[in-house]
Amino acid sequence: MIALGLYLLENVLLPIYVGNNNEHYLPDVRGKFREAGQIELNRLGFQTEVIFKGYSNKHEPGTIINISPRPFTKVKEGRTIKMTVAGERRDVVMPDFIGISIRNAILEIHRIDLEIDTLMEEFNTQFEEGTITYQMPKAERVIKSGTLVTLMVSKGDPPDFFRVPDLLNLSLRKAEGKILDAGLKLGDIVYEYHPDLISDTVIDQSLTSGMRLTIPARIDLVISTDQKE
Repeated sequence: MIALGLYLLENVLLPIYVGNNNEHYLPDVRGKFREAGQIELNRLGFQTEVIFKGYSNKHEPGTIINISPRPFTKVKEGRTIKMTVAGERRDVVMPDFIGISIRNAILEIHRIDLEIDTLMEEFNTQFEEGTITYQMPKAERVIKSGTLVTLMVSKGDPPDFFRVPDLLNLSLRKAEGKILDAGLKLGDIVYEYHPDLISDTVIDQSLTSGMRLTIPARIDLVISTDQKE
């Protein structure tokens, strides 16, 4: 009788008292389309609230990015589950960022659901340090939300001399960035067939690394390729 009483207490009376019979583990509906996720949650007795997020290249529009509480959390029936859903692409007029501070430009880019692809720097006597000197896409163009944006940021007036960076074994993209950061210019690019090397790797440069220059000279590069002419 004692054993039977303990069994009824643990498996019948206590669950009723604490409401366990009205609780469910939240299913993981992330990645599903909004309607399918809502149906699944509604069947378990939950309410749903949809929060639309701006378009992102990482998520398919209309799919669930996240839910709150987290998946697999034990939640009582009737509770409202917040679902964050990826938004659709929309037309956006590209703002004019030239002369704007990089901080304000980034804030605006995120606000209108664009994404930053590349940030570059250059010495520029016409723009204050930290302001935008170049952008792609150009201002006033109609583009889609989620479009990648490239910005060039002024480093202010150039120094009294320029030091040639070491570019060997860097990728072409990284080498170009280091050249610009040093206040120098990218010169001619010559490709040489080297099947034993990673393609687009710098194997030679026209100016010796560490050299000090009084003008922003051009640096020619020799780049590896695994494609025969």
